[in-house]
Amino acid sequence: MKKWLLVCIAVLVGYIAYRDLTTGTLPASSEPLIAEEGISSPVYKTVKIKAGDTLLSIAEREQQGPLPVSIDTLIRDFEKLNPGTKANALQIGKAYKIPVYKK
Repeated sequence: MKKWLLVCIAVLVGYIAYRDLTTGTLPASSEPLIAEEGISSPVYKTVKIKAGDTLLSIAEREQQGPLPVSIDTLIRDFEKLNPGTKANALQIGKAYKIPVYKK
């Protein structure tokens, strides 16, 4: 009986892994993460960091209000625009590309 249970669990885990890798468990978004101009150039503004600035405060200031995307999306897009830079490691006086989103 224990062997039968282990075989069933192994088959179930195998099926779940197969489905996750082929189909995925999250719905695919049809909209791009970064608003686009034309085909390939993402819309962004270059901003110089001042004392007290955070990625969220800068993005909201540039959007002139609340963001139309989640914070996770903002961080992911920021790190794509600024390769090798983490969103939580902004340096005062340095200029960074901040994504701008369509409302």
